[in-house]
Amino acid sequence: MSAVVASARGPRPARERLSWLVAGVLRLLVVPSLLLCGVALAWVAVTVHTGNLLYDFRGGLYDAGLAILQGRDPYRAQFIAHQAAIMRAGGVALGETALRPFSVPVYPAAANVAIVPLSLLPLWLAGSLYTVGSVAAMLGGLWLLGVRDRRCLALASVSWPFLYGLYLGNVGPLLVLGAGAAWRWRERVWPSALAVASLVALKIFPWPLAVWLWICGRRRAACLAAVLCAALTLSAWAAIDFHGLLQYPSMLSNVSYLQEGRADSLVTGLLVAGVAPSAATVVALVAAAGLLLVAWRALRLPGGEARALGLSVIAALTGTPIVWEHYMVLIFIPIAVISPRWSRLWLAPALLPILELLSPAVIPADTGGLPYSPEALRGVLPWLALQGLLAVMLSTTPAQRSRWRAAVRGRRPRRPSSVALGAR
Repeated sequence: MSAVVASARGPRPARERLSWLVAGVLRLLVVPSLLLCGVALAWVAVTVHTGNLLYDFRGGLYDAGLAILQGRDPYRAQFIAHQAAIMRAGGVALGETALRPFSVPVYPAAANVAIVPLSLLPLWLAGSLYTVGSVAAMLGGLWLLGVRDRRCLALASVSWPFLYGLYLGNVGPLLVLGAGAAWRWRERVWPSALAVASLVALKIFPWPLAVWLWICGRRRAACLAAVLCAALTLSAWAAIDFHGLLQYPSMLSNVSYLQEGRADSLVTGLLVAGVAPSAATVVALVAAAGLLLVAWRALRLPGGEARALGLSVIAALTGTPIVWEHYMVLIFIPIAVISPRWSRLWLAPALLPILELLSPAVIPADTGGLPYSPEALRGVLPWLALQGLLAVMLSTTPAQRSRWRAAVRGRRPRRPSSVALGAR
């Protein structure tokens, strides 16, 4: 009977075979070409509008490396203090608005010392190598987190947070790589501890990842991470003759004062709402601590360690007073934890900036006497909403969310499908 059916169908028509071949070629060639064109167009558009190619890398890292090679203090604490004093006196300081930016070394000493080899090279060559390394770090970090779907990797590569950070020369992709390494080798004490210690020594605010090691029962790795971070930091300061060490805490405070009013952090949202700066900082730290508590409780759920990692990253973004859009490459870590394969979540970091551009009339232009512009909420609220959504997904199971939706709609919950977290 099967032979009769096969003979009745006959061979596939030539036209159908040609259509199938053309579709395959389109999938293999055109889609990647469009992605590359999109990256190029986005790059050109940003360059034309700002003209600040590798702005952060040049001012924040490369210049610091040059100063170290010349035996000078890489930091400009007095300059930043002067700008903060202008702002406190009611003037318009550099860095207070997007139209008056400045970029000077503010990274911890470990980052400045690590960049010295690139500072030996011409800026164009150092910037090119750093950019290539950033792309490799982003893709490598997601790969270490278990992401193998090329669609996910492609979306992360063309997302606005990544492209913006790549354009400025920020360290965000290196943080993704460090978090991926900590996850990949979490069962081994030294690799996981070194990965977390390097993250904190590089940028300070990812300290919740050390708490993640602790609550997951990896106490030796957490303690070793603290020791290694202290050793890396002290060694780096010693390498630059402790230049700027005493002024560094006050310098960071002044930088926060200058820029926290126009960032994308919870602190910025609270400042716009009229909360005092000190109270806003305390609320943000309490919220970060609460997320870490939720991460500890999430260990009881399927894939608990992965859930706790994602929540710890969200806690890091919540607790810091300054979060720029390029920091949001870290959002891909909880997204990768929830869905290492393709899902609509991977579209969120690309769509949120578009939502910000399409909602200019939502926030009133009048500041109402507030020292911070309500326009900042256009950038803050979408990212905070996404972080809240991811936190809920990481701290609950599909069955719980199905019951909640059914309770709201007044219907019987459907049986949830399996998710990647359960397989972890």
